[in-house]
Amino acid sequence: MKELLLQLIRKRVSLTEDQLAEILTYFEPQSIKKNKHLLEEGAIADRLFFVNKGCLRLYFRNDELSTATRFMAFEQTFLTSIVSFISRQPATEFIQAVEDSEVLSISHNDFTFLRSHIPGWDKFYIYILEYGLTVINNKLSSLLTQTAKERYQDLLKNNPELTQRLSNANLAAYLAISPETLSRLKSNI
Repeated sequence: MKELLLQLIRKRVSLTEDQLAEILTYFEPQSIKKNKHLLEEGAIADRLFFVNKGCLRLYFRNDELSTATRFMAFEQTFLTSIVSFISRQPATEFIQAVEDSEVLSISHNDFTFLRSHIPGWDKFYIYILEYGLTVINNKLSSLLTQTAKERYQDLLKNNPELTQRLSNANLAAYLAISPETLSRLKSNI
């Protein structure tokens, strides 16, 4: 189950086989059922998740209990509430399995230990942060510069599998549009 993670680490940083083997011992496999929450708002994000199979979503809920999805993590992607994970402050968001998922997770303490114990691990941490920053920036840019129709067309062009994998409610939340708007877009395209 750790082969995808091992491949990604090898692709991004140069570590010895002993270092790689040690790093992998800190990642715990978990099977997560669809709709299960891995993080609740108000809890401190103590784990970083690597998705082997399935999908996790990071989302917010407002006072009216509507949701806004910030990120969907699919295979070979890391996810946590990064501000909470770094600051050790309560999370303002939730993490939920959108599909039955297989993940590897590492605790904050173990992750921090690896950063101090294996210098190359810091380079991998930078990769995780840079990837997350790029994704967040792209999403923010699309929300600020594209119409709902343009966001949906980009999704169809760049990630058409999401329309099969996500429910209409999750797809609408991912695109930051209402389910009704999504239905109209689907019928017009």
